[in-house]
Amino acid sequence: MRLFLALLAAASVLNFGACSTSKSTPPSGNGALFVATQGDSSVAGFLIDLSTGKISTNGKSVGTGSVPAAIAISSSGDALFVANSGSNDISAYTLNSDGTLTAASGTTPAGQNPVSMAVDSAGHLFVANQGTQSDPASATISIFSVSGASLTEVGSPVPVAPGALTGPGPAAVAVTSDGKFLYVANKFDSTVTQFSVNSDGTLTRITSYVAGTTPSAAIIVVTSDESNFLYIADSGSNNVSAYAICTQVSATCGAANGTLTEVTGSPFSAGLKPVSIAASPEGEFVYVADESSNQVSQYEVGAGSGALTALAQATISTGLNPVWVAVRAGSTTITDTGGTRDFVYTANQGANSISVFSFDSTVGTLSVVGQPVTTGGQPATLAAR
Repeated sequence: MRLFLALLAAASVLNFGACSTSKSTPPSGNGALFVATQGDSSVAGFLIDLSTGKISTNGKSVGTGSVPAAIAISSSGDALFVANSGSNDISAYTLNSDGTLTAASGTTPAGQNPVSMAVDSAGHLFVANQGTQSDPASATISIFSVSGASLTEVGSPVPVAPGALTGPGPAAVAVTSDGKFLYVANKFDSTVTQFSVNSDGTLTRITSYVAGTTPSAAIIVVTSDESNFLYIADSGSNNVSAYAICTQVSATCGAANGTLTEVTGSPFSAGLKPVSIAASPEGEFVYVADESSNQVSQYEVGAGSGALTALAQATISTGLNPVWVAVRAGSTTITDTGGTRDFVYTANQGANSISVFSFDSTVGTLSVVGQPVTTGGQPATLAAR
């Protein structure tokens, strides 16, 4: 399977950055992990040992804006962006060949309370501006064209729910692998809004769908038969909603128009307050950070159906209040199964730490790797490359 994900609000704020070819790579044998911390308004980099998953500090942290809420890596892999929900702007960084960051001068204004970002393969950055419930006009999507670490606004901001009486509260964005459709999970009115994406990155609103209570994170997975599925972590109803996306004509899709159809069995039970969601590199497994039960819920993705089945070990404990989960492919082949040893990381906001886990890509079950790694205060979002 192939995976396409979106970095979300309090959820994987990475969309195509994790699965695109990187032009700038850390030292041989290493990956990179980045964490934005709200307590000291900074972004820190770590090297990932791709054989063990262990992380080590890489260079000095760099400053960002107030209350960083989401990270996205450009589709070319040479830049990193942080959405700052307190200062209503985007900080940009050049991602150097050694995995360190160099801050670009100045910041780029966003809408009110930017909390989630997604990047498409054509080089567009989409930012969900949550706004306020009392002001529907404040709920928007900002769109930028990406060139290195530079952002140029494109035909935005776009209202999420024009004419609404209350703000929908966009909390997460996800874009399809072909870049044709964008989905916005709305926290305040518990809906999902569908947009079509034009070639220049501009958006056309299509329709909205009912979601679970207080959706807070979103991810898109493409299975081996090219079926597309959208998963929404519903923090208010403690479950995951799953939808099949019509991206190709089939027995159930009369047109490749991005229409959502809820998967049989959806919603699927999660822990308390699921706020972030990520998937394995091949899209066979989904991992959900449950903030209030201090755990990661683990699921297998049904090929073709998109149904989620809890693994035999349904959960694993994290540090206090995990608010973000990220996945990175490893480099070691497991002899007994032929799978790869891959890795999961959680940002534990209540413990000021990152928990590290490994899993066999053919099995999916998480195992703890070492002790949690200390971060700056209140880690809020992660991105792996």
